[in-house]
Amino acid sequence: MKNKRVAITKVVSRNIIWDTWSGFQNLVGRNLTSYEKMVDNGMEQIDVELKERKIKLAWFRYEITQLTNGAIVIMMYGEKE
Repeated sequence: MKNKRVAITKVVSRNIIWDTWSGFQNLVGRNLTSYEKMVDNGMEQIDVELKERKIKLAWFRYEITQLTNGAIVIMMYGEKE
């Protein structure tokens, strides 16, 4: 039986311009859209890799962990169809 498990990990770091804008948004109590964009960017990178490797998943989960200095790790894991 073939291994059906799949795991892809991406590390995404922040941008100095995004940091400045996030600081302002946090000050006035708005959504931190720059961090949302950072998470979206990492998830898009994972999606591109899945398409390039022609992997179709039966189910999957994302785990997002914050690292120091504004970087995050996005791990996607699941099983192939």
